[in-house]
Amino acid sequence: MFIPKYIYLITIAGCLFGNNCKHKETVRSVLPITSNLSFTTNPANNWQVGYSLGDTLDPAQFQLCTFVDTSNNLIGLWHPAAGSGGYYPYTGQNRDSISRTDKTNSWALRPHEIAMEGSNSGQYSMLRFVAPASGKYHIKVIFEGVHFRLSTTDVHILLNSRHLFDDIIDGYGGDSTFHAITGSHPSAFYEESLSLGKNDILTFAVGYGANKSFYNDTTGLLIVIEMV
Repeated sequence: MFIPKYIYLITIAGCLFGNNCKHKETVRSVLPITSNLSFTTNPANNWQVGYSLGDTLDPAQFQLCTFVDTSNNLIGLWHPAAGSGGYYPYTGQNRDSISRTDKTNSWALRPHEIAMEGSNSGQYSMLRFVAPASGKYHIKVIFEGVHFRLSTTDVHILLNSRHLFDDIIDGYGGDSTFHAITGSHPSAFYEESLSLGKNDILTFAVGYGANKSFYNDTTGLLIVIEMV
């Protein structure tokens, strides 16, 4: 049955969308239909967790992750496959209501924040949202470095194959209680209202950056999508 208003809220954590915190009023007025990635099924709830086969953002090269690790019990991670050879690229999420670190205490995520990291061969970590109905969608996105040794990545948003947003992350821009905000470009922001057709795809992607190394590259992603 068609529902005339869909709201897809991936995470809200403190005053993230603008210094005056006006987004808080918007957040209180919406009902999150999907607040978490699934760690049992992929795809699920209009979200597809995956990666690129090569060093490309070509939608034709997108692949779904097939293995999920929930052994942390707080941060779940999707991987291309089981075993060390299938570890990268990964996409995960802090499923707790407070900030948490990974098992090695190398990176931290805000409540319900998504973590993404590409591979050392240039493969992208990719998260895709498939529009459930035609209409106008308001989108707010933050990419931020969340690795304590400072993330250096390239970040992107695509509508189908068209680039909407391309930027870099250089530094730490995450929860300041775990590490001071630092670096030349620790966060990147995008906000726009878009007309989407049913089954149009928004892709959020993280690559290994200009240094072409995935070391210490964990990048956080916060998304609010509202059909208006």
